[in-house]
This record gives sequence, C-alpha cells and structure tokens, in this order.
Amino acid sequence: MYLDLEPSKEFYKLLARGFKPTSHAKIKLDRRSRRVIIHLSLEKEIEIYKPGNIKPVDVNENSVATLYEAFALILETDLAETTLGYSYRKKSIQRRNGSDSRETRKAMKKLREGEKKRDYRMKTANMIIREAMRMRGVMVVERISGEDIRI
Repeated sequence: MYLDLEPSKEFYKLLARGFKPTSHAKIKLDRRSRRVIIHLSLEKEIEIYKPGNIKPVDVNENSVATLYEAFALILETDLAETTLGYSYRKKSIQRRNGSDSRETRKAMKKLREGEKKRDYRMKTANMIIREAMRMRGVMVVERISGEDIRI
C-alpha cells in the first residue's frame, strides 16, 4: 500500500530557510477523512548572538528602552494614552454615524492616527540615532513599519 505525501506550503518555506527534518516524527490516524497525518519536527542551527558595536532598542507601547554606556535608559512616549484617546473618539464617531458609512470613513481619516503614531516612533528613533552618532562607532538598526534605518 502506498501513501501520497502532500506537504504544505509552510513546510517548503521552512526548508528553504535552512530548517532540516529531524529523525523523529509523529503519526496520527484521522478516521473521519480516512487519512494518515504525519507531524515532522524540524531543526535549524543558529549562531549565538554576541553584541559588538550594536545598540539594542526595545520599542513598547508606552516606552522605548535602550542602552546608554552601561545603563538602561527608558524614554517615556505616552503612546498608549494617545492610542486610547483615538479608541474613544473612534467609538463615538461609529456610534454617531454608523460603523461603515461615508461620513464615518471621512471622520476617521481626519483623525490621522497612523501619521501621529508614526511621528512618535520617528521622533524617538531620531533621538536614539543622534545619541549613537554622538557616541561614535555605534551602529543603530531601527525597524519602523518595514523600513530599516542604519547608521
């Protein structure tokens, strides 16, 4: 008896990224659809991260943390309060005009929430980059909405 193997797209993506199947697999019988399901384990060798001239940055909802010489520095952004304010305004607009009307979309566009959030992120990234330039020899990599900023 032969079984047809139908790997998923995710399996091929993981193989392309360098993952290799291990020797142990889990086999399960699906009696309703009359098929055999095989769960494969994949593994990948990775390099251990060793910080060199890299300045780590952690961006959270309400703060940005980074290392300054030997100390952790936390910059308060208050982005959470801004996000909550937008949430309350959106709720009142939707209650007033309905959830998917032309007036609602127009009012939401006037809020410019995405632009203001991006402005917050860009300003904090700019502060960190200026500090890295001042310290010389420090490389900052900051990811903001899919764009890499490198120095």
